[in-house]
Amino acid sequence: MSKVTVVFPGQGKKFGKTELLLMERHTDIVEKAENVLGFSPISLLKDRPEEIKRTEYAQPMGYLTAYLFYEELISKLGKKPDFVIGHSLGELCALTAGEYIDFEDGLILVNKRGRIMAKAGEGGMTAVMGKNPEKILDAIEDEISGDIDIANYNSPFQIVISGPDDSLNEAEERLSERGLKAVRLSVSGAFHSRYMNAAAEEFNKELNSFPFERGGEVKVMSSVRPVFYGENPLDILREQITSPVRFTESINEIIDQGCYDFIQVDGGLGMINLVDEIKFDRALNSRN
Repeated sequence: MSKVTVVFPGQGKKFGKTELLLMERHTDIVEKAENVLGFSPISLLKDRPEEIKRTEYAQPMGYLTAYLFYEELISKLGKKPDFVIGHSLGELCALTAGEYIDFEDGLILVNKRGRIMAKAGEGGMTAVMGKNPEKILDAIEDEISGDIDIANYNSPFQIVISGPDDSLNEAEERLSERGLKAVRLSVSGAFHSRYMNAAAEEFNKELNSFPFERGGEVKVMSSVRPVFYGENPLDILREQITSPVRFTESINEIIDQGCYDFIQVDGGLGMINLVDEIKFDRALNSRN
């Protein structure tokens, strides 16, 4: 049987009827989450859906629904996947699937992470896309100012930059003039950049006392660097908030392990489209 990787999306995922029905199927777990979070996830989605975009809500809601989707997915598959990987916030979901983090403890940690990162809500992020990977990188290196950082290497055809809003505005204009598509993301801060240093320092204090487990049979690939988690998750997690997401390198490493089948945990296509772009680039390079 071929190897399978389950991919967990990050904070940018959308919430709608599918997530509401999901939570209504698992009211016992949602009630536990409500006790941890101090608000009703179901009521939030029904009555105040616009507030889920806020980082302090988006992160625990993303973690909770990813956990529920994963439980249903492995039940349908009849087995656990060989590998899991998460994009940004999704990495904590992946660590839960890999049995490094207990669900309720993980929800407490993610709730704190969301609140900490919400306080660092200055600046933003812009996705830069084009048909030529080398052109994208060259343009970013040429056109971005010194106060902008590369935040996500999502695929050879999509790179995300972080920084102050004014600097992003200028960069978007210059990159567009060079034929690239530059799209501002709906996030509340310059995530995965130097501007999250204070948030990372505060979050790392939480990590230092967190009760990590030793991990189970499912291998967890980091997206901070293309390595599998070992016995000490702290070695990687301390870097996660400020380091760029190296999704392309990590997916390539999983493929090098002989895994070509990827499933996004919630059935969506956002992460799978990035994986397909990475596979396409590999195929082009192999021909050359």
